[in-house]
Amino acid sequence: MFDIKKYPMKIIIAGATGLIGEALIKRLLGKHEIVLFTRDVPRARKQFEGAGIHFADWHQPPSHLAALIDGSKALINLAGVGIGDQRWTQNRKHAISGSRLQTVEALYQLISAAELKLDVVIQASAVGYYGADPNREFSESDVSGSGFLAEVSKKWEDAAMKFETVASRLVIIRTGVVLASHGGALPQMAMPFRFFAGGRIGNGKQWISWIDIEDEVEAILHLLNNRKSKGVYNLTAPEPVQQWRLAKSIGNALGRPSWLTTPAFVVRFLLGQMADELLLTGNKVLPHRLLSEGFQFHFESVESSVNDKLK
Repeated sequence: MFDIKKYPMKIIIAGATGLIGEALIKRLLGKHEIVLFTRDVPRARKQFEGAGIHFADWHQPPSHLAALIDGSKALINLAGVGIGDQRWTQNRKHAISGSRLQTVEALYQLISAAELKLDVVIQASAVGYYGADPNREFSESDVSGSGFLAEVSKKWEDAAMKFETVASRLVIIRTGVVLASHGGALPQMAMPFRFFAGGRIGNGKQWISWIDIEDEVEAILHLLNNRKSKGVYNLTAPEPVQQWRLAKSIGNALGRPSWLTTPAFVVRFLLGQMADELLLTGNKVLPHRLLSEGFQFHFESVESSVNDKLK
């Protein structure tokens, strides 16, 4: 039996083995009871050690899963195959969309069948929801844009609306590019610089709405614990940057030049549609609602984050 004083909340987490999920669970371990949903329990057991954690295999019978989540008060759903891991073939695009929608549906059906009433559901989304427009700033009140990422994000959020029937609060987190030492985009961005081949991608003027992994986790914890937090939140640093500035920051952190340019046509040749939506266009997204609630970022400038993660 778990000591309720030691584990004040039972939290269901899906997508825990990813970059954000791993960092979040390491903050929650020992403070809350966790039910970790995964399709690879052996890998998850190697990744996480500590008391107060249950490993729920999606292949287990629904009755067993219902028993595991009994008494849960929160759900944090971060699950979905990586957007930038592989070239966007039709099969890959189907997997990106399907993995997100299917997980939402499976979690909803399980929670409904278990007759749980959660205090809060925190549902992942992405700043790709807004599409790309270099001439404007986006806030939480803006409507969805165009493109594959916008379409996927819109469907993902629409599917998550059903959680409102099983939770007192639904929080949607639209996350930007997460900067971390290990995993995510930053190590991949930094690799060319290590071989003195880093610099601008395309014209370098595309906006990147980023957030440090530590601020990402702190923001999720803020939204988990603040009973007034509800609705959509942009999880991005308050100072988005153009790609050339991020490149310069990486170069400075590594003591490497950042003057080389990768032409847009080369990136498109290598990555196709993925190049335009992930690398050659961007959006300037601001975290108005987090700031209005008094949330304080540890890393407000991209230089401070990159230096911390690469040096």
